[in-house]
Amino acid sequence: MKKNYKMIINAQKCVGCHACEVACKQEYKSPLGFFRTMTLYLDEGTYPKVKRDFLPLMCRQCDDALCQKACTKGAITKENGIVKIDSSKCDGCQDCVSACSIGAVYINPYTNIAEKCNLCEHRLEIGLQAACEATCVANAITIITDEKDIPSNAVGFKNHKLDKPSTLHIGANEKMKNKIKHGRIFSATNYEIYTWAE
Repeated sequence: MKKNYKMIINAQKCVGCHACEVACKQEYKSPLGFFRTMTLYLDEGTYPKVKRDFLPLMCRQCDDALCQKACTKGAITKENGIVKIDSSKCDGCQDCVSACSIGAVYINPYTNIAEKCNLCEHRLEIGLQAACEATCVANAITIITDEKDIPSNAVGFKNHKLDKPSTLHIGANEKMKNKIKHGRIFSATNYEIYTWAE
């Protein structure tokens, strides 16, 4: 039976521990400074009334993926709810990197091939959880296959009506959603890129 994977991220449960990032980097040996999964922060208020929100961010596995539309080599497809990159067809042109509305795609500097979250499909196929889901101490990340299991308060964001993401969020701060820039935004050397203050 064909599966249609969807990721649900509960931002209200996320404690910002970065375990999902570490597990993902360990699983894929991602190069220094490049991430398939990133935890964003938003600080609000002033002492003594301060608040910090977290949001794990990775490819949203869009039904109408901008990266797929931008790829002229046919290297990006969607199957089983997962947007996939065929490394044998990718030429490292970076069109997909520029097209992604949340900066979830990068070019591996060692292979010159585009990479992004693929929900750890190789693990899901043998009955394991994705690396991020398995290691999340707060149970903030869940991958489901039955649409009936989607919580009623889970929504997409950032042009979600246009590209129809399969990754949905619960309780994500609206201000944080709006601060996510278009295209590649992350840097290993610039903390301010993924931490904001209001």
